[in-house]
Amino acid sequence: MNLSISIKERFSKGALTAAEKFSGSNVLKNGPTSDEQLYGYLDDARIQLERAVLTFNELTDEKAIDYASYNLLAARAKYSYLIQLAKEKKLSL
Repeated sequence: MNLSISIKERFSKGALTAAEKFSGSNVLKNGPTSDEQLYGYLDDARIQLERAVLTFNELTDEKAIDYASYNLLAARAKYSYLIQLAKEKKLSL
């Protein structure tokens, strides 16, 4: 497999723990309980989106790019949803 950087190497750099990775998943079901919590979720989602973009841009293998593109779309959708929640609450971004 000809990758400019392996997926394992990419995700091991600054990889999140399972608790960190899924800490914001409940926001999609229950919504944030406070404005401060929403800001935290937004920060996490922004970081996930940035990582997804970097990963997508660094890969060269077709199957790895497919995976990265789905990951990028999911990260973008989550971030957009949280931005929408913040706008509905009239929070300053």
